[in-house]
Amino acid sequence: MSTLARQKDPVTIAAFDVFVEKQADDVVYELVDGQIVMMTNPNQRHEQVASNIGAHLKIAMDKRGCRTYQGGMRVQLSDNMDGTDKTKPDVVVRCGPTDPASETRNYITDPLVIVEVLSPSTMDYDRGDKLDFYKVIPTLRHIVIAYQDQMRIEHYRRVPGGWETDVLTNGDDVLRLEAVAFQMPVSQAYFDIAFR
Repeated sequence: MSTLARQKDPVTIAAFDVFVEKQADDVVYELVDGQIVMMTNPNQRHEQVASNIGAHLKIAMDKRGCRTYQGGMRVQLSDNMDGTDKTKPDVVVRCGPTDPASETRNYITDPLVIVEVLSPSTMDYDRGDKLDFYKVIPTLRHIVIAYQDQMRIEHYRRVPGGWETDVLTNGDDVLRLEAVAFQMPVSQAYFDIAFR
């Protein structure tokens, strides 16, 4: 769930970082299109879906020498602190060498895969301004948006000239992330989730 209060002037990443440092640790904020967004704490279903996807990704990515971050790593477009977007996806994958100097940062600029788990209250935000931001990150190849209230995954895949979208709604459908040679049945993403 998110709460958005429109600021008159866009907030920069530098100002956002100062703002976040002054906040309580139990509240998560994101910066999207210059606006500070307060995120509410996820429920058990949200965390189960994120963990199901994240665990499978971590096991596969460790074998490839890639890093998988679940829920704690922020993403921004560059090291430029004048930017206006800094998000905290549910799962992020990055590959390639890591500069020891960057290991103390709370963000990465070169994700290959981002996973967001939706709830009805975040749907417009996650599928709107935040999705638009993700699509401009040059290294990003896959955006996975998983619903928590139904078996539905929207997979955005970068192709020459733009993005293609696959919608997976059957447990036998397979989520394929070609850029990192990963695949998993949708049923595994929803393991131990009961829908009404």
